[in-house]
Amino acid sequence: MSGLAIACPGQGAQHPKMFELALQSERARDWLAGYSAATGVDVVALAAQGEDLFSNRNAQLLICGAEIATWTALQERLPPPELFIGYSVGELAAYGCAGAWTVKELGLLVPQRALLMDQVAPKNAGMLAIKGVGAAAIDDICKRYRLELAIINAEDHFVLGGVRDNIETASADITAAGHWCKVLDVAIPSHTSFMRTAVQPFRHLLKTTPAHALTAPVLAGINGLSEPERTIADTLSAQIAEPVRWQDCMDTTVERGVTVVLELGPGRALSRMFDELGVAVEARSAEDFRTLDGIVKWVETRLA
Repeated sequence: MSGLAIACPGQGAQHPKMFELALQSERARDWLAGYSAATGVDVVALAAQGEDLFSNRNAQLLICGAEIATWTALQERLPPPELFIGYSVGELAAYGCAGAWTVKELGLLVPQRALLMDQVAPKNAGMLAIKGVGAAAIDDICKRYRLELAIINAEDHFVLGGVRDNIETASADITAAGHWCKVLDVAIPSHTSFMRTAVQPFRHLLKTTPAHALTAPVLAGINGLSEPERTIADTLSAQIAEPVRWQDCMDTTVERGVTVVLELGPGRALSRMFDELGVAVEARSAEDFRTLDGIVKWVETRLA
């Protein structure tokens, strides 16, 4: 066992320099050229412009592109990971890192996932993160404000989805009650029943784009388990309209004997959540480092 897990974050931390690490590698630059050609979007140029990085389509293209490119730059220099884990759209990127699809196949899957979600999402929708309250209180909040549970990050850390007006009202009341919450910069209520009509079309697309053999297991976001390849289409499509159980994914990662988690970035959200578990797992984001060499040295040192 190498003791290494690779974590792929979701939307929310896109920035103009998110491809800097990947661009240090010729292999990753070649992959990005193929990905941009397949999607019809120069993702490096899109990020560098610094505009419209948070629309659903652009965010999914950028997140998957940056994460798989960063792993492409690193994979031959690091020990084989025990598993891959992905948060929200990061789960699609995690399968990409594990070799499920070619760059051309990813160039079809990523924009089509975004398009299907855009087509079915209600207008003026969004998501709300809440910390410091338990599951029972979350149930009450969902009922009172007509919101739905979207992500379980911890016993007192949740993300809800719904109509923007309801989110704003809930946010004001929760803040007034002395609890932390944040309206997220997303316009799609992912992982809720609002998105259910996108599930079957995406499942069909995944079924007609069969996955190749994986280099390591990928945990399913809906249950924190590693699924056999024949169920990738089922679990990855279901994730669009079912809650992501990230806490279960982290628990499974620890149970598998992982001691080092490398988050591919952008951002550091997943690393922070692993730190908050209070277990003997060291987690850092690739964005903590200036160079690929620095990442490799840190991983090698921690695994030694």
